Amino acid sequence: MKLSYLGIMKAKEHQFNRKGIYTVEDLVRFLPRKYNDFSRETGILPEDQTSCLIATVTRVNSYHNGTPMMIAFCTIQPTGEKLLVKWFRQNYMLNKTSACVGRDVYICAKLVYDEKYKNYSATMPELFEPKISEGKRILPVYPKIPGMSAEYLTEKMQVAVGIPEATSETCPYDLVAEEKLLPIQKALYYLHFPKTMEQIQQGQDRMLFDDLLYFALNNEYASRNSALGSAFSVKTLGAVNRIMESLPYKLTADQKTAIDSMIEDARSGKRINALVQGDVGCGKTIVAFLLMAAFVDSGYQAVLMAPTQVLARQHYEDLKALVEPLGFKAVYLGGAEMKAKEKKAVLAAIESGEANFVVGTHAIISKNVTYHNLAITVADEEHKFGVAQRTALIEKAAAGVHSITMSATPIPRTLAQVIYGTAVQLYTIVTMPEGRKPVITGIATDENKVFRFILKETKRGHQTYVVCPMIDPSDDVEGVLSVEEVSSIYLKALGPYGVRIATLTGRNSKAETEEIISDFKDGKIDVLIATTVIEVGVNVPNATTMVVTNAERFGLSSLHQLRGRVGRSNLQSYCVLQSTDQSEKGRMRLDAMVRTTNGFEIAEEDLKIRGAGDFLGTRQSGENKYMALMLAYPEKYKYAQEIAKRILDDGKPCRMLARVKSEQEAGVSSI
Repeated sequence: MKLSYLGIMKAKEHQFNRKGIYTVEDLVRFLPRKYNDFSRETGILPEDQTSCLIATVTRVNSYHNGTPMMIAFCTIQPTGEKLLVKWFRQNYMLNKTSACVGRDVYICAKLVYDEKYKNYSATMPELFEPKISEGKRILPVYPKIPGMSAEYLTEKMQVAVGIPEATSETCPYDLVAEEKLLPIQKALYYLHFPKTMEQIQQGQDRMLFDDLLYFALNNEYASRNSALGSAFSVKTLGAVNRIMESLPYKLTADQKTAIDSMIEDARSGKRINALVQGDVGCGKTIVAFLLMAAFVDSGYQAVLMAPTQVLARQHYEDLKALVEPLGFKAVYLGGAEMKAKEKKAVLAAIESGEANFVVGTHAIISKNVTYHNLAITVADEEHKFGVAQRTALIEKAAAGVHSITMSATPIPRTLAQVIYGTAVQLYTIVTMPEGRKPVITGIATDENKVFRFILKETKRGHQTYVVCPMIDPSDDVEGVLSVEEVSSIYLKALGPYGVRIATLTGRNSKAETEEIISDFKDGKIDVLIATTVIEVGVNVPNATTMVVTNAERFGLSSLHQLRGRVGRSNLQSYCVLQSTDQSEKGRMRLDAMVRTTNGFEIAEEDLKIRGAGDFLGTRQSGENKYMALMLAYPEKYKYAQEIAKRILDDGKPCRMLARVKSEQEAGVSSI
C-alpha cells in the first residue's frame, strides 16, 4: 500500500524513503528507538534528568540573528520560578507556541539554572504540550527523519496503524490462537501508542518472536533446499602446495586442520557446507583462498563475495598476487563503480571460463552473471549477508556447489548448529599467527594525551587510524564528532608537527578510495581519519594505533572489528577508546573492550549488555540484527525454529512464509 494512501505528498514521501520507508506496511514497522515516560509531574529535577512540569507561557519572541531562534518565557507552577524555553531552527513551532501565551502548558526537558539571572532554561524540550492531559503520557521517540517533525510522523502513524491491510497477521491465525500470541495489529498499536510500560513489553515480545521466526523460516527453508552431495571433487593439490610454499609464514595447526578436513570431504563426494570462524586477524582468508585454488586447479571456477567494495578489492589484490604467478586468471566484479566496457569484458571472461577466480561485491549474484563451471563459493563477513543472498550465490552454480562462509563474529558451536542445522561443518581458528602481540586497549578522556601518543608513534614511523561515527556535523546529535570536525581538530593539533593527515568516508569515489588506501599502505599518510568504511578489508601492518572517537556510538562487535585493523604485525599496537558516556551500560561496554581481546568473550558480553530494544525496528547498516537477536535469545530462537518447522510441514497459508519464499527465489532478503 503506497504512502500516498495516507495523504502524504511527494516531498514528505522522499523523506520517508530515505529511511527505507516506501509503503504503509513499512511505516507501521518503523518502531520507536526508546520511550520517555512523561505520565506524571516530577517538578524540578537535577540537570542530568528530565523534569516534567506545568508552566504558564507569558510571551514568545523569535530572533533571526544568524541561527533562527525562538524563546518562550514561562512561569513554573506552582513555585513561580522563571523558565526560558529555547528552540533553534524550528520555525514551524512559532504558531503553536505563540498560541499558548497566557495558557498553561506541559513541558518535559532538562533544566539548567542560571545564577546570574535567577532563572531556569531548557533547550529543545522533549515535550511542549498545550493539552496537559494529552501530554501526560508515554512518549515514543523515533529515529530522526531529517526535515520531518515528530508531530507529523505521529499523525500519519495514527492513521497507518488503523489500516487492517497494513497490520495484517503474519502467522496462521490458528497458530496465533494456539500459542497465545498477541495479535500483530494489537502489538503494533501498543508499540506506537502505549498506555503502560507493560504494553510496550508485550508489543516488543511479539515483534521479537516475529523476527526470530522470520530468521528461522529463512534458515529452515534454505536448509531443506540445499544439496548434501557434490560431483565437484578436488583432483590435485599442486596449486595449494605451491601457494603454501610461497607464503612468508607457516600455517597454524587450526588452519591446516580446516583445509585438510574440507579437502577430504570434497574428495569423498561430500558437499562442503562450512562456516570458518575466528577472531580478526587469525587467518581465515588464506584458508578460503587455498580451498578456492584446490578447485580451480582441478578445472573449476571459484568465487568470493565480500560485503563492501573496499574489502572485495583487498581480497582481489591479495588473491591475484597469489594465483596469477601460477598461470590462473583472477577478475574483480563490482557494481556501479565499474565502467560498462570493463564490466562487459569481465562478464564475458566469467561466462567463457577464462576467469578462474571471481571476487566481487553483491554484483556477482546479479542476473547478468553466468558462470562457466562454478564449484565453490565463499562469502566473507557472512553475518553481513542474508540467507537469501548466500543462497543466490550458491544457486548460480549447478546443484552440489561447495559453500564456505567466513565470520569474525564468533559463534559457539551449539548456536552455529541451531542457525545452520547440524549439516554445517564448523571450523574455528583460535591460534593467532606467530609473532602477533595482543593489542593494548585503553579509555582516554584527555585529548592532548592522545595527540602526544599519536605524535610519538608517528616519529617511530608508525601510522594511526582515527574512526568517527558520522561523516558530517549534526545539530540533532549533541557531543558527537564527525569526520569533518575531527579532521579540523587533528590538523590544528598535529599539522604543525608535520603529521600527514587524510580523510576517507563512504562518499569518496572508487578512485579516491583506492588512492587514499594505497597512499596509507605506502606510508604517505600518517593519520587516516575515517568512518567505519575501514572496519574490514584494510590491511596495513605498519598501522599501530586505532583511535575511536565517541566509542559509545559503536557496538562491541564493531569496536572489536576496528581494533582488528591494528596488531597485524609483530609491532606492539594500541586501541584508544574516546568517550564521554558515563552511564553504567557505557562503562560496561568499554570495560569489556579493555578487559579482553578474545572475540568469543566480546560477543558474549555484547549480547549480555544489548537488549532487544537495540535491534527491534531498526534498519542497521552492516550488521545482521536477526543473528544478533538469535544469539541474545537462543531459547526463544529454538522455540521459533520449532514453529518454523510446523509452518513448513503444515503447508497452511502464511504471509511470512510467502515472503521468505519470494525473497529467496529472487535472491533478495531483509536478513
